[in-house]
Order: sequence, then C-alpha cells, then structure tokens
Amino acid sequence: MSQPTAALTRRALWGVGLTSASLMATEITLTRVLSVTVWYHFAFFAISVALLGTSVSALVVHMLQRRWQERSLGALACGFALLQGGATLAVALALSRVRPDWFGGLSGAFTLFTWKLALVFSLTMLPFVGGGFVLSLATARYAAQVHRVYFADLVGAAVGCIVTIPLISWLGGPRALASCACFATLAALVMRSVDPRVPSRRAPLVVAAALLAATLVVIASDALALRAAKGVDLTRTRPELTLWNSFSLVSVFDAPGFRGWGLSPRYQGALPEQKSLVIDMNALTPIARFDGDLAKVAYVLSDMSAFVYQLVPKPGSVCVVGAGGGKDVLSALAAGAKHVTGVEINPLIVDDVMRGRYREFSGGLYTRPDVDVHVEDGRTFLRRSKQRYDVILISMVDTSAATAAGAYALTENGLYTTEAFDEFLERLNPGGVLTVSTVSLPGLAVGARLAAIARAAVRGRGGDPSRAVAVAHTRWVPRPDSVLYDVMIKPDGFSEQQTRAMQHALVSLGFEPGFVPGRAFSPLSAEDSFVQTLLVEHDEARLEAQLERWPVDVSAVHDERPFFFYQNRFSDFARALRPGKTTHLFGNGLAVLAKVLALALGMLVACSLLPLAWMRRVKLGDARGLGADLAYVASLGVGFMCVEIALVHRVTLFLGQPTYTLVAVLCVLLLAGGVGSRAFAARAAGWRTGVWLLGVGLVIAGLPAVLELVFGAARGAALPGRVLAVVVLIAPLGVLLGVPLPAGLARSARGDSARVAWLWGVNGAASVLGSIIATLVSLHAGTHAALWCGAGLYVLAALPWTAARLAKPETQKARPL
Repeated sequence: MSQPTAALTRRALWGVGLTSASLMATEITLTRVLSVTVWYHFAFFAISVALLGTSVSALVVHMLQRRWQERSLGALACGFALLQGGATLAVALALSRVRPDWFGGLSGAFTLFTWKLALVFSLTMLPFVGGGFVLSLATARYAAQVHRVYFADLVGAAVGCIVTIPLISWLGGPRALASCACFATLAALVMRSVDPRVPSRRAPLVVAAALLAATLVVIASDALALRAAKGVDLTRTRPELTLWNSFSLVSVFDAPGFRGWGLSPRYQGALPEQKSLVIDMNALTPIARFDGDLAKVAYVLSDMSAFVYQLVPKPGSVCVVGAGGGKDVLSALAAGAKHVTGVEINPLIVDDVMRGRYREFSGGLYTRPDVDVHVEDGRTFLRRSKQRYDVILISMVDTSAATAAGAYALTENGLYTTEAFDEFLERLNPGGVLTVSTVSLPGLAVGARLAAIARAAVRGRGGDPSRAVAVAHTRWVPRPDSVLYDVMIKPDGFSEQQTRAMQHALVSLGFEPGFVPGRAFSPLSAEDSFVQTLLVEHDEARLEAQLERWPVDVSAVHDERPFFFYQNRFSDFARALRPGKTTHLFGNGLAVLAKVLALALGMLVACSLLPLAWMRRVKLGDARGLGADLAYVASLGVGFMCVEIALVHRVTLFLGQPTYTLVAVLCVLLLAGGVGSRAFAARAAGWRTGVWLLGVGLVIAGLPAVLELVFGAARGAALPGRVLAVVVLIAPLGVLLGVPLPAGLARSARGDSARVAWLWGVNGAASVLGSIIATLVSLHAGTHAALWCGAGLYVLAALPWTAARLAKPETQKARPL
C-alpha cells in the first residue's frame, strides 16, 4: 500500500460502489431472514458479529500492507470480492438448512442460544470479511483521494438499500440473500481490470462465471426453502402459502382445532374450520371459514379480545387496528356493528391472502359492503381520519417483526405509546371505548404497562383513570403460564350499568377481573396489584417511588421512547452479562444486548491495540498523533450510529411504513453523505474540519426540537407529503455527516498513509459499538438522548482532531518508528 497517490479510476469507484451495495443488501436481507428464523434479539446479535468482519479485514490489510504493496490491487480485490460472493451464497444455504434442534429444542416456542447457532452466526461474518477487504484495500491504496472512495462507498450502500426492497418482495428472503452474491461477483469482475498496466488472468473469469451460474441455479431451485424457523420444523409443518416483503414473511398453515388466544374456558360450542396466518413464524392471526352466516362464527364473541361488546353491544361503527385474518372484524359484525373499518399495515395480508387466495374461504369478508379495509399503519390512519367510532379495537398486534431498518425498530412499536392512545381516544364518539389486548409472558408485566399508558393518556385529557379504565384477563390459550390482558378505556368514565354488565360478563365467561371501576376486590397476582395501584393512585410522586421498587419497568412509554415490550431496567445490566437461560427473550433483550456490547467493546479495543503492537514490531508507520487519530475515528463511528438509529425510531413512528423509513432515513443519509464527502471533504482541511465538527454537533443537538416541530405540523399529511418532509429534513444533515471521516482520513494520509486502513477498521468497529450504545440509550433514556449523545461525540471529535494536528502537522512527512 505504498502508493497513496495512485490514480483513482472510475472503474475502481464502480468496484467500490458495487461491493458496498452488495454488503448493504446482505446486511438488510440477513436481518430480515434472521428475524424469521430466530428471534430479533439474536438477529441483532448476529448482524453485529457479522459487521465486525469488515473491521477484521481492515486490520489484516493494515498489518500485511508491506507484503501486499507490490501486488496488483485489482487481483487482490477481485479475489476477495469472489470470496464475498461465495460466502454470501454459503450463508443463504446454511440459514435455509438449519435443523429445528439448533434452536434449543423448544419446538414452536422460543429460541435459545446454542453452540450450533453460534456457528451459524460466525458463518455470517464471512461475506463482510470478503467485502471488507475490498473496501479496505481501496481506501488504503487511494488514501489521498479517500473522499472519492467514501463517496462511492456511501452511494453504493444507498443503492443497496433501494434494491433490497424489491429483491425481498420478488425472491423472498433466502433467495434475495443469495442474489447478493451476484453483486459481489460483478464487483470482482470490475475490480479485476482496475490496473490497466497489469495483465488480467482468466482464472477469476472462470470462477466468477461458475459462481454466477451456481447462484442462479440455487435461486431457481428449491434449495433455499426454509427448513426450520424459531424451532418449528417446516418440512413437517408445511405452509400452504408463503409470501415475503421487506418487513415480514407471511405464511398460511392449516389450523385444525385452533381455539384462539383467550377463548372463554366455559365455551363448549363448535369451532369453524380455520387457517393460521403467521407473520415471521411467530405472530398468528386466524382465518375462519365464513359463508356469510354470522351465527356459525359466534364463538368469536367468547374471546377475551371481544369482551368490549359486553359493555358496548351493537356498536354503530368499529375500527379494528391490525385486522389480520379477520377474526376481530367477524367479532364486530357478530356483535351487531353496522359498519366495520379494518386497518392492516401489511399489504400481503389484505391483497394477497384475504382478497386473494383465501377470499372464498373467508367468505369475501374484506369485500363486504359493511366492511372497509385500508392498507396503512393503524395510528397513521386514525390520525388522518375524520371519522369517529364507538369502538376502536387493538388485539394481539404483537409481531416482534424487525423492520428492514433494523435497530430494534419493530413494526408495532408506534401503537403502544401514550401519544398513540391519546390519538385513538380522540377518534372515539361520545361514550366510545378503546380496547387493547395483549399477552403478558412470565417475568414481564405487559398488562401493567398497558394500564400505565392508559392512566397517562386519561390524565392527560383531564380524566380520572379509576373511573375511565377497566381491565380483565384470562389464561393465554397457547401457553397457560402466560396471561392475556384486555384494557378498556372510556374517557368519560364507565357508567354503573356498564360496571354491572362487566361483572356479570366476567362471571358468565369465566374471565378474571384486573380492575373494575368502583369495585373493590383482592388482586389475583402481583401484576393485578400493579394494575390497581396504577389506576387508583393519585399522587404522582408516590406512584413514581412505587414503580421504582417493582422488578420490571412498567412506566408509560412515549413516542420519544416507544419500546413497549422492553421492560428491563438499566440496573439489570451487570446481571444480564452473566450466562443464563430464559424461556423467552420477548421484552428481555438486555440479556443479548449486554453481551453484544461487551463483544463489540472488546473488538474495538483489539482493533486499536493489536496493530499498535504489530507496527512496533515491524517498524511500520509513524506513531505521532496516533492516539488522537484513533479517538477521532472512533468518536465519529459511535456518533454517526447514535444519530442514525435515533432517526430510524422517530421516523418509523412518523411515517408508519417500515419500507419508507428504510428509504427516507438510511438511503437519504447515505446518498447525502456521499454528496458531502465528494463536494466538501477535500475543502474542509485544517481548522475548517474542527469548525465543521462543532457545527455538526450543534445541528444534531437542535434536531429533537426540529423533529417535534416538523412532525407535529405534518402528522396529518398524506404519506407522500410526510416522506418529502423527512427527506428535506434529513438530506442536509446527511451532507454534514459525510464530511468529517474522509477529511480525517485524508489528513492522516498526508502525514502517514500506512495507518489509513487501520483507522478505517477502527471506525467500523466503533460503528458496531455505536449501534449497540445508541440502542441502549434509546431503550432506557429515549431517542432524544441518543441524538444528544451523537451531538456530544461530534463535538468531542474536534478535540482529538486538534490534538492530531498539533502532534503531527499535515505538511510533515512520515517518520519510521
């Protein structure tokens, strides 16, 4: 790598862009596939491990640069790009062929961490090692023009974001992952001839042709059909229909004898033939055979989710959020509703399943004149709707499905916040009721958190939670050690007649009371005790003190911290680092996050210290200003991820569409960052970079206030208008963020080009660490805090920048150790 002034050709830039596009598409698709095959907590772990592969390759490039300095960049990059392509195909095949016992032996339940899964996760690192070599080699060879390399890297990554959406929809997750090998192979062919004076060999062409052919054959065959997911053997339990999009896998299975989630223990009637519509091999919504005779599906009124109709019989209008397979639509019709509005975020469920293949089976439920179904996020629909309803029903809208944007951004997060409940209550007719039901697993207190949000929403509107909130529960049918809670909110308070009806219905259906307004009874569980305290305690300070003493966090969540299912406290962090088994990770993600944080921190330390020992041994490069350089690129890596992840969460709530979040945040940030690198990085030399960093920090620090202002003003706009608002807001920020890293690498290259690949690797490792830190900060302190952390890190980066300039002026030549 002794040629930092080598001419940078367009072909080399194309090779870098294709490699980056392949890596980004692999990362996003891998997140989607792992969210299906294992739980998202493990997907987050696996992606973090995989991305560390780019840092490993950068360190190897740094330490072996003398050995490779006479080698053709094209030959090296071509070989590693082919390695990336082959590894990507191998990962797709491996993930499709894991056996159910690799998931801890809990068939149909929750994934446990096993050593076999650890092997699969380690395998996912290989594509990123191969692609990382290509990017690191290009960065080191063209160090003097690193701003152009960085431009190609970011633009390629943005293209990878865009391409991933149709790839997953057209091919499905595993096949889309395999297709990423084609991008890597094309990058290999481009990089092969990047050195025009070095004769090209035929062997890479043969390998590339064989790899492309193998990839196409595998994609066209049945080799990539999933064999197991979350411990379920799909070779025995075969789906009738499988559909993919960028934020879900939708499967339909035969479901003989399915009794729902909270069917009354006293129901003895018949059940119709049913199908199970399953999202990401986890969240299930039934499709009942229906011929138009509501009497044949009257069982739906005996389910806990339909308990509200005991209090509001024959409602005039009902809105079902998360309509899914139509069970809650049927219950509204069976209760005598004159009109039902269904809202479902997933177009596959509405268009391909309910209005498509299973239209006849479901009796054309979604095409009835008294039923309207809208494909939209429920909260966004109700926010823009002018209609009011007698009942708004949200039942088991809990997919734990990772959006393509990743970062613990789950598709249902925005429905369970105080602001969301307030918006739902705003759309009720006088006397209307909002009813929300979900399950509380062992070790969690989801019912209590629902009560806390209900309390905050009612008090925010000047109401009395002890009169306006009622809670009922029953055992969750699929898992008797869990409880299905139903929280009902009537802003103007339940009447005495409704309270009596509630008590009578609880007895007749065999359900248990959690809280009945105006009635005293002994709590049946610790969670019931939490619920009662939340709804009757009027002293906020005293309630806050009690909440702190409870074993899990049940405080009301807000849009700024929308993680409803996450109930760990930060004080649990040390305990989460210790090995141990849990029957589930739903809401207990700290057990994984703490371990990933330790791994990433160890990797960052290794990336910083191991090359230092190596360079002293082989007398490679100049040590002056090294500590400042390392601190600089590490600060930028962590800071950028704090900003990106916070924006993903906030924009997901605002847009209500995971796919558009991917484009509006990740893609725009990357594209704009590339523009910033190409247009301004070379000019931001010397003291200007320090000023630029301070400016970036100030802009990010003010971003929370700007976001609240813009999102508040545009929240009622149509989707195109909201997307445009996000793009206009984020693009200038992306330009600003795209300058500091290439400016710093270029300054370092002018003093000592030997360390550029090293700094590139440290920045990559810091980015992985930053994604975990940003997630933890967002989970425990909120997204605004994550943005302020990012702002502080960009301001702090100005300090090592200044220190590096004082220790090693840019005009001074490198001095060997």
